[in-house]
Amino acid sequence: MNSRFLAGALWLLALTSVAVSACGGGDEGGDGGNGGGDDPMGGTSGAETGGRGPTGGANTGGASGNTSGGTGTGGGATGGASSGGSGAGGSSSGGSEMGGSNTGGAATGGASTGGSSAGGSAGMGGSSTGGSATGGSSGSATGGSGNCTGDTCAFATGVTWQCRKRFMYGVNFAWQSFGGDFGGYGNQRGVSQNTSAINTKLQNWASNGVNVIRWWVWPDFRGNGVTFSGTNPTGLGGTALADLEAALTLANQHDVYLMLNLFSFDGFKSAAQKANMSVFATDAARREALVQNVIRPFARAAQASPNSRRLIAWDLINEPEWAVTGPGVNGDQAFDPQDDMQTVTHAQMQTLLRDVITGIRAESSALITVGAAAMKWKNAWLGLDLDFYQFHIYDWVHTGGWPYNRTPTQYGVNGKPVVMGEFPPTGVGGANYRTVVDYWYGNGYAGALPWQDGTYTINFPNVKSFADAHACETQY
Repeated sequence: MNSRFLAGALWLLALTSVAVSACGGGDEGGDGGNGGGDDPMGGTSGAETGGRGPTGGANTGGASGNTSGGTGTGGGATGGASSGGSGAGGSSSGGSEMGGSNTGGAATGGASTGGSSAGGSAGMGGSSTGGSATGGSSGSATGGSGNCTGDTCAFATGVTWQCRKRFMYGVNFAWQSFGGDFGGYGNQRGVSQNTSAINTKLQNWASNGVNVIRWWVWPDFRGNGVTFSGTNPTGLGGTALADLEAALTLANQHDVYLMLNLFSFDGFKSAAQKANMSVFATDAARREALVQNVIRPFARAAQASPNSRRLIAWDLINEPEWAVTGPGVNGDQAFDPQDDMQTVTHAQMQTLLRDVITGIRAESSALITVGAAAMKWKNAWLGLDLDFYQFHIYDWVHTGGWPYNRTPTQYGVNGKPVVMGEFPPTGVGGANYRTVVDYWYGNGYAGALPWQDGTYTINFPNVKSFADAHACETQY
């Protein structure tokens, strides 16, 4: 069939069936997670990321559909939507003329016209009627919340992804090998060369109700995932891209979603290898090189993956507060950096994170967040273009005046979902795991992801008991 004729027919059909396109684009949401080792009591570190589409997909000018097109399990033979963003101003570029898949939504594409006239792309749609029989995936690469209706499992204060508003529930991975999962180094193999061991873990976690997995990428540049010329980042190296695709493929196989944590405060330590993160916060040229040569290509590859919908969020950095010095923000206490850091000011850290966000938004529809260390610095990152807030809590936080059993409103953190991205799997402040997670579930929070490492071991029957009790509201 002539592709131009088919594209035109699908466009006309979509105009008559906008109401069927129940789900908008990327929406807001994401997951959380981070490390705890930054606390004086000895947790471990972690991180997170996420974000909506690069330009919004709103009814006043969403951009094109998935610029890379969905392939494989979603999307048509060439993916994307035929016209992209909203009916009132989306770009006419974007995916191929063939639009969505005949059997389901493209992995990242929208409906054949990109989105409804009211905003974002048809997040559940890939077919010309705005929603495929099998549910499809997220909207166009430019996201937009669109009109998500008919979600019978919607969790009121949850994070929205692919028109499903859920209590983001899962675990921190956080790594198979620290700094080596996305790029590899020495004897440490990346995901693509270590699929058997990682597959076993994901299979076990999924069977115990885990739906979102927070996973570290480049905590301190020790691996081969980022190449350098001196301290200037020149591109992606090692097995970084193959590892990214392998991680998304495994997530799809086990029906889970990934929150990829790009960086961590570990990268600011004086002994950090190849380059200290402080240079990117203080040097505009090096920061631009990081964004253009590393961030954007990595995000672009994730968006182009046939399993791109499995990337629910980008966690920009794990607990950046431990590398910041100076006064607190908007009433917060002064920052208290670790002793072995090349510290930066709050303004410098904000600049670094803003530029990374800009790079991600240009390439990816996944949500964006920051793995904040504690409610102690609850205002530090509220000014960034984040899709949901994420905080970590350990006993030192609870006993220091920021207990787990206060609501986001009581803390004055409003306007966006609040995910508790890291906490001890044994519980907090003497309260056991179920008591803590049940409180968050019932008091305005948007998700919970316990930490695990050599110090903290998750009791998965506890994880499963909560997931079974809220099976509908915890599964995207």
